Amino acid sequence: MSETQGEVRVRSVRTQRSGNLVESVVGFGSGIVRMGISVATLPFALLPGVSRQHLENATKEVLYAFAGLPGDLAKAASTVIEEWAAKADGDGAAKTAPKDELAVK
Repeated sequence: MSETQGEVRVRSVRTQRSGNLVESVVGFGSGIVRMGISVATLPFALLPGVSRQHLENATKEVLYAFAGLPGDLAKAASTVIEEWAAKADGDGAAKTAPKDELAVK
């Protein structure tokens, strides 16, 4: 046994680099956010395993839907813009401004 008598191993703890106010505020804010998330997810941790798994899967599906929404909107907009551009190219009148009926002659 190579350990000496009375020696205690400790885990390394991150020390604060400086007394910067911004770092202190960020550290405090992140601690508050972590505590809030822990309190908010506590009821989910108390659920049975199967129900918790169903809830996690449903949450993932909702997040995937929100993540895919901008791409789907971009595809729809691209289709509409291409149709509009094709109609404008085929119709000569679409390139000119409409007649202004309120203009003074």
